[in-house]
Amino acid sequence: MSLYGTFERMPVMGLLASSSIVFSAAYTIYLYNRIAFGGTASAFFKISLPDLTKREFMLLLPLILLTVVLGIYPSIVLDGIHYNVSSLIY
Repeated sequence: MSLYGTFERMPVMGLLASSSIVFSAAYTIYLYNRIAFGGTASAFFKISLPDLTKREFMLLLPLILLTVVLGIYPSIVLDGIHYNVSSLIY
């Protein structure tokens, strides 16, 4: 929501802020791979295992969809708590 406000006020700064989030996530994944698995070609892992099975993907799919929907349209949750929050403020 803070990025949304930044996009409305200063679009260039919002673009820089959102791109920095993407770059930091990519770097975090890269760094975790280097620390936990010894880089991309490790001598310890000779067998290549698939990332997700169909069962695991079907379990994660509702969570992914919920995250995307709430990220695009957060008023589903925010409308429900609006009355309680405004009664606390006023």
